Amino acid sequence: MNIASLGLVVNVKKRDIRDVLADVLDAVPRGVEVLAFEEAADLAAPGRMRCVSSLAGCGAVLALGGDGTLLVAARLVAGDGIPILGIKIRSLGFLTEDDPKRAVADLFAGRYRIQERMRLETVVEREEGTAERWSALNDAVVHGIGVSRVIHLRTTIDGTILGEYLADGVIVSTPTGSTAYSLAAGGPIVNPTTLEAFVITPLCPHSLSVRPIVVSAAERFSIEIVEASQETLLTIDGQLSCPLRTGERILCRRDERPTRLIVTEGYRFYDVVRRKLKWGGVLRQDH
Repeated sequence: MNIASLGLVVNVKKRDIRDVLADVLDAVPRGVEVLAFEEAADLAAPGRMRCVSSLAGCGAVLALGGDGTLLVAARLVAGDGIPILGIKIRSLGFLTEDDPKRAVADLFAGRYRIQERMRLETVVEREEGTAERWSALNDAVVHGIGVSRVIHLRTTIDGTILGEYLADGVIVSTPTGSTAYSLAAGGPIVNPTTLEAFVITPLCPHSLSVRPIVVSAAERFSIEIVEASQETLLTIDGQLSCPLRTGERILCRRDERPTRLIVTEGYRFYDVVRRKLKWGGVLRQDH
């Protein structure tokens, strides 16, 4: 992949962002044009970056900050197919690289792979007959806000009713998002490099029989708001949200446009699970 221009999505609120950005730019070959949004313009030496309003046409995009910054970058280029390399700054960074200089050097030396990460498309069917489309790399969450947060939900898979339940909400996650909010709520880990599936994880269900379920990405399912709480929202990747009302339905299916994620050589999903989530650690101490 020949990268003539590199787009930057930068979390300007990170404490060490200037130093990390300087290291990153030092690793970018001088012949490569660096494009960034205006908010990051004063973080680098004059003339090193060009301010733009869109990253369309970039050979690659660098998300500098953490997993949240990568999710922002993925949304910005969702329709363009531009590959994204994430670099973390002082965070867990499950989707991002730990070493900025090495990651950028590997990128321009060709020591990387591109993984196509499946996205989730949600369509909110409004009572008045209109529809709103949303796309997520991690998850879509139906949840209530306020004191009375319990929602009455009905889940249907390929036309068959799976069940109804009362809960604080429900998480629908992709394999990429299975290590995020869904995991914290008791959902399983799904390998995004080998499986195409969705995880449906109820939030605090008022029933012992309602548990997380994994469904194929080839299946289409829906979540109906039988009765909403005082305020009910659909939240996309923890960053965008829209209100939901009683009687409305959320259709969930695989988005035909994947996110193209750049991973450097040596990437292994289960290695990341072991190192960053401390999975499989032995608690016993030998004396």
